[in-house]
Amino acid sequence: MKCLATILALLLPPGSLCACGADSPVFSAASLVWQEGQPVPAVLPGLTKEMTLAIRVRDVNVPADLVSWPADGGRTALRARVEDGGSPSLIVEVSTDARPSPLRMAVPLAVIGADKPHVVVLRYLGHRAELFVDGVLVDEDWPMGALLSADGPMKITGPVSRVAMWNRDLSDDELQSVSGDREGLAERDNRYLGRPTPVGQYWRPRGLNTYAGDCMPFFHQGRFHLFYLFDRHHHGSKWGLGAHQWAHASTTDLVNWEQHPLAIPVTDEREGSICTGSTFFHDGTYYAFYAVRSVDGSPASLNVAVSRDGIQFAKQPPIGRLSDAYNAASARDPVVFFDAGSGLFHMLVTTSLREPAVAGRGGCLAQLVSRDLKKWEEREPFLVPGYPGEPECPDYFEWHGWYYLVFSNQAMARYRMSRQPLGPWLRPKVDIFDGPQAAVMKTAAFTGDRRLGAAFLSAGGYAGDVVFREIIQHDDGTLGTKWPGEMIPRARETQAGPAVKLNAPQDLQAVDLGEAPKDFLLRARVTPAADASFFGIRFGAGEKMQGGFEVRFEPLREKVGLRHADAGSNDESEHSAIYDVVGIDRPFDLELLVKGEIVDVCVDHRRTLVARIPTSNGDLFAFAQNAEVAFEKPEVSAISENETK
Repeated sequence: MKCLATILALLLPPGSLCACGADSPVFSAASLVWQEGQPVPAVLPGLTKEMTLAIRVRDVNVPADLVSWPADGGRTALRARVEDGGSPSLIVEVSTDARPSPLRMAVPLAVIGADKPHVVVLRYLGHRAELFVDGVLVDEDWPMGALLSADGPMKITGPVSRVAMWNRDLSDDELQSVSGDREGLAERDNRYLGRPTPVGQYWRPRGLNTYAGDCMPFFHQGRFHLFYLFDRHHHGSKWGLGAHQWAHASTTDLVNWEQHPLAIPVTDEREGSICTGSTFFHDGTYYAFYAVRSVDGSPASLNVAVSRDGIQFAKQPPIGRLSDAYNAASARDPVVFFDAGSGLFHMLVTTSLREPAVAGRGGCLAQLVSRDLKKWEEREPFLVPGYPGEPECPDYFEWHGWYYLVFSNQAMARYRMSRQPLGPWLRPKVDIFDGPQAAVMKTAAFTGDRRLGAAFLSAGGYAGDVVFREIIQHDDGTLGTKWPGEMIPRARETQAGPAVKLNAPQDLQAVDLGEAPKDFLLRARVTPAADASFFGIRFGAGEKMQGGFEVRFEPLREKVGLRHADAGSNDESEHSAIYDVVGIDRPFDLELLVKGEIVDVCVDHRRTLVARIPTSNGDLFAFAQNAEVAFEKPEVSAISENETK
C-alpha cells in the first residue's frame, strides 16, 4: 500500500487547503484535506496511534451521520454524527482493535447550539482522545490499541463544508488555529462549560460530564491538599475501566483554593485506571502511593509517584504486586503509615483472600512493610473485617493518643480505634461518619489540631460532588462530624421568626414557616418534650403541608432521616438515614441546608447526614406527631451560589 501522503497527493489538487477556522498554515501539513465541491477522497489508509480530525459543519439541526469511514467486518473506523433522542447530541466515535465497541464522546446540542456552524476536532494521542467544539474541550476518553483501518472512502451525508486530517496530534496552538476565533474562545468556554466555580462544599470539577470521585485529603506544613479521582462518564470511560486520574487542589484556609495540574494522569494505554491511594511525606519527599487497574484483568500493580513540592509528581517503577494468597487483580487504595515502635513503614491495600475462612467474607486489608519506602515485604493481613465485599479506601491516623483505622464498606466509611498503633481494634457503637450517600470518606489533619474528612455525593452514578466534614473527637475517643465553619455557604437575606411550639399528643400538628428561597439554610434550637414520637421540618411543600420532603427526628429510635413526605410508615429510607443519634430527646441545635438536589443536615454539631433528593420550591413547615416540641429562634437564609462565608 502506498503511503498516505503519496495517495493524497494523487487525490487532491495542488495547493488544496481547508480552513476549518481561519485560513491557517497548519493545513499545509494536513494528510487529508477536503472541502465542499471537491471529489471525496478515496480510501483512508491505516492510522496507528496519533491523529487529528477537524470537521466544519454548517449546523447540527438534523440527525444524520456527518462524516464516517467504514472498516472491515461491518465496523466503522471513525464517525461523527448527530443523534436525536432524549438529549440530542453531537457524537464522535472512534474504533480500535482493542475492543469490539467504539469509544464514544459527545456534547449535547443544547450546550453548543444546533442552528450555528461549528468546528469539531478529534485529537487522538494513543492513550487519550479529546473532543473539541469550537476550540473548547467538551469530552475525552482514554483508548488503547491501534486505530482501525478504513476499507472504503470517506462518507459525507450531513451539512459538512470542510474536513481535514493529520497523522499526528496537533499542538494546542495549532488546534486553536484550526478552530478559529481565538478572541471568542473564553466566552465559548464559559458558555459551553459554565463559569469556573471555587472549590468548596458540594463542589465538582468544571465540565459537562465531569465529577469528583474518591477523595484523598492530605495535610502538610499548613496546606490542606485535596487529591481526588477525576471522573468522566460515571466510571464509563475506557470501556468501563474508569481511566481515573488524580486531580489536585489545595488551600491554607479552606476558603481560598488553588487548582493544580493533574497530579497523576493516565499516560500509558495499559493503565486502565489510576486508582485511589494516599500521600505520605518523608525526608523531604512527597510519596503518592496508588494502584493501577490492568486493562486485561491481570494483577494490579502497586505504584508510587514522587515529588519535591507536592505539586509535580513523577511516576516511578512499580513497587510490585500482591501474592497469589490474594485476589491480586482487585488490589487498590494503598495507604502508608510509619510505626515508630518497629521502625517500619506499613502499607495497607484493599483486596480479598483467595481462600477465606468464611465464604464471601474474605475482603481484607493486605499488609506490606518496608524500612526505606522502596523495598516492600508482604506480611499477614492487617484486618479482615468480615463484611461482604472488600474494605475500600483505607485511612490511618493518630489523634490525642488514639489510633484510628478507617475503611469503607459498600461506600460507607467506618472506623476502628485502638490505644496501640497496630491494634487490637475496637468497634465503637457508632462507627460511621455520615449517611450512606457520603461515599468513601477519608480524612486529613488541618491547622489548629483539627481534622477534616472528604467524601463524594453521587450524582447519578459513580462520583459526583465533594462533601467536606469536620471530624470531632469525644472524650472517650469516639468520633463525630459537623460542618466545617469556613465552608458553610454564605447566608444572605436572613429572616428570623418567632418561636414555634407544637403540642400534638395524639395527632399531627404543623406550622407554616413561609415560602423557602430556592437554596436556603435553616437554623433553629429544637427542644422536644420527653417521649416524643417524631417531629421535624418539611420543605418544598404546598398548601396544608401537602407533598414535599422532610427531615424527621425519631427520638425513641435515635433516628434522623430524610424522606418523601408521602412515604408510608414502613418506608425507612435507609439510603438517607442515620441511627444511634443520641441526644435528640433533649434540646439540640439543628442546621438544614438545601442547595439544588443536595440536602445536608447537621445535628447539634456532632452528627451529619447528606443526601441527594429531587427537591422543589415550596413552603417550610415545622411539624410534630405524637410529640410536643419547640423550634426556638428559627432563622431561614437564602444562600449565595458558589460562595462560602
